[in-house]
Amino acid sequence: MLHHLTSWPREQTSEPYPCLVLLHGRGSNEQDLFGLVPELPKQCLVVSVRAPLAFPFGGFAWYDLGQRQGAPDQATLNSSLDELRSFLKGLPEQYPVDAAKLFLLGFSQGALMSGTLTVTSPELVAATAMLSGYLPEELDVAAEGIKGKPIFQAHGTYDGTLPVALGRQARLRLEDLGADVEYHEYAMDHQVMMEELVHLNAWFEKQGLK
Repeated sequence: MLHHLTSWPREQTSEPYPCLVLLHGRGSNEQDLFGLVPELPKQCLVVSVRAPLAFPFGGFAWYDLGQRQGAPDQATLNSSLDELRSFLKGLPEQYPVDAAKLFLLGFSQGALMSGTLTVTSPELVAATAMLSGYLPEELDVAAEGIKGKPIFQAHGTYDGTLPVALGRQARLRLEDLGADVEYHEYAMDHQVMMEELVHLNAWFEKQGLK
């Protein structure tokens, strides 16, 4: 099982719990998004996952970069997706969580992982948040399962790492697949800001999480 950190629900609720899985970006680790826990729904058991690939300059990554932006290395991407699928399937066996209420929240590479897993294995995910990410060009889409799937997307208009055009392209692809997309842009770089978290939590409330 992938290395991870866990935060138990901060508000009294009954088992099995909804579960929010956090996926960090390239060169980071499971501690990064874990710092957002106080700003996330209190009813969830939160699991922050470490990506499986060691990053040469420190931290970890979900996949190697491809020859051009927007096209990740397919072999490492597929390998990490397989590990992540196995991890999600095993969560209800390790923790008292509801398999029908698994939510994904990813940033940058983690956002690509969240979105890609959602459109390829929608049966595993209740809803997904993609922060400052995009979708790879090659996708084996489960078209029927993605219809109506709630997806929150956010991107910075000044993102110097992943241009906002990539986020906009992902939005159009998701909408074409029939996903229920809520999309936001912010005057920020490749980061997370408080206004974004306010909108994210309002979206979580729509999914029944507080």
